[in-house]
Amino acid sequence: MEDISAFKQKIKKLKENFIEGDLKHLTDLEILELVLSYTAQNKDCTEAAKKLLTHFGSLRSVMEAPKYMLIDLGITPNSAMLIKMIPQLSRVYFMDKYYNPNDKNNNYKLEEKIYSSFMGCEGEQVLLILLDSKGREIYFHVISRGSVNASEIYIRKIIDICIRHHAFEVCLAHNHPSGVSFPSQKDIDATIKVKDALRAVNIKLKDHFVVGSTEAFSMAKSAHFSHIFK
Repeated sequence: MEDISAFKQKIKKLKENFIEGDLKHLTDLEILELVLSYTAQNKDCTEAAKKLLTHFGSLRSVMEAPKYMLIDLGITPNSAMLIKMIPQLSRVYFMDKYYNPNDKNNNYKLEEKIYSSFMGCEGEQVLLILLDSKGREIYFHVISRGSVNASEIYIRKIIDICIRHHAFEVCLAHNHPSGVSFPSQKDIDATIKVKDALRAVNIKLKDHFVVGSTEAFSMAKSAHFSHIFK
């Protein structure tokens, strides 16, 4: 009884610290304890939080872990669901923050929106962004769940979507689950194949973003790869 009382006092203090400042003043363990406390049903979450961090190595890895793995480690289904909701909610929040469909100027940072759209993704995904002749976004959707290197499989799909939406320019984006945002040779080869296919129907490939753990890397803005997009 004393242990749970002490834990409740600790959580109360963590909440106060969060309200007074923000999460940057809390350790990964304290953040995870705070999250788990909302579904703990009067249980001390310290050991459960430690177990998760020890197993996965970081708070980000805990948030991105499959739900079944969290449950296998003794986390309740409700706690696992709460953990899995956080990156998904973050993604929705940031996409809404950087893009307002009611804004006629569509004034947002594309890199930020792309990076945000991959938050909480499990596995590699390919995102297609279409722009009209005035540079306005007219399409923003995941078109493939799997490696961007399987470009032959979805090039026809890209062309079809571009024609249906009367696209003028195209941006591609895909994530590296490893966290590395620098393009691989296979990424470069796939980019060239897509560019050539689009050029055949008079559509320009404007950029290809590779999303890692901290950024959306723009190939078109890189001195190493900018020549591909000319």
